[in-house]
Amino acid sequence: MKLKFAFVGMATLLCVSFASAQVTGSGTKNTVPLWTGTTTLGNSKVVQVSGNIGINTRTPGGQLDVESASTTKPAVVGSSSGTIGGYFQTTATASTALQANAAATTGSSNGIYAVTTSPNGFGIIGANNATTGSGGGVLGTSNNGQPGVNGSNLATSGFASGIFGSTSSSGGVVALLRAQAGGDILIGQLGVGLSAVNVVRIDSTGKGFFDGGTQVGGADFAESVAVGKSQTLYEPGDLLTVDANADRQLTLASDPYSPLVAGIYSTKPGVLGAPHAMAQERQHEIPLAIMGIVPCKVSAENGPIHRGDMLVTSATPGHAMKGTDRARMFGAVVGKALQPLESGKGVIEVLVTLQ
Repeated sequence: MKLKFAFVGMATLLCVSFASAQVTGSGTKNTVPLWTGTTTLGNSKVVQVSGNIGINTRTPGGQLDVESASTTKPAVVGSSSGTIGGYFQTTATASTALQANAAATTGSSNGIYAVTTSPNGFGIIGANNATTGSGGGVLGTSNNGQPGVNGSNLATSGFASGIFGSTSSSGGVVALLRAQAGGDILIGQLGVGLSAVNVVRIDSTGKGFFDGGTQVGGADFAESVAVGKSQTLYEPGDLLTVDANADRQLTLASDPYSPLVAGIYSTKPGVLGAPHAMAQERQHEIPLAIMGIVPCKVSAENGPIHRGDMLVTSATPGHAMKGTDRARMFGAVVGKALQPLESGKGVIEVLVTLQ
């Protein structure tokens, strides 16, 4: 009897113990439970529907759908003391690893906002590691009058840039600007907001407008003109004359006081004019300096050349000499010497002033 009583007592204690540990509560289907007390459960903000996880939504639109109605708190925060705070990847051929959508139709909401406090960091880095194709690191588009990509730098000192571009490809371009339906290719403004005024503009035909003028590396205006023989026979600094045997063609000067004098083979044109479009190939053409200051081959065969002397063609092919026969100089002067040459042959700076 004592042994039977012991078993009954033990069973009673076990039942009492299990009963005190029971969990009670209610919940909604597909909702991940939340401990609402030490022994009670209720609904959390997380649901699992057909393999998709939703937070703050009962109809998740993806494998993970996080939504927030707060106007001050973000839906997702990623933080890491390591290398990467968050990582998204897709292997589909036509897909997006991360898509951000600001659905507001007014105001200034952003699809993505990125900020860094690192002095050498970037708010956003876009990279394309493909070796073929026509993609890019960052693509910005707009369906209204706002810019597809907007870059600004709020620093008030130092070397600050709103947009910076670079390329390491020998066949690449730092910036490609394309006007697909006319309009302007580029506009540069000075000022703030709506009070800013245009100071630089390049229209869709390639014509440039510069309010402050232009400054170039060369010191002359040149025209691209064909030459009668192979280009390899000509050198910068050569004195050239009109070729009497062909239209719009030049040849090396070789007769003294030639009235056919045309100009000098430009070493580094500041401006180069041409009747061709940019993409058209210019075979057998050289830059003919017809205005400005250029190096010119000269000869002292008609006496030492001094600064300010009028220069004409000489008997030495491609060389100019000092003009002394006033009767023959009309229409034969190529320019004025800006440097002297006492003897022999050499190259001096010449102010091209055809007359």
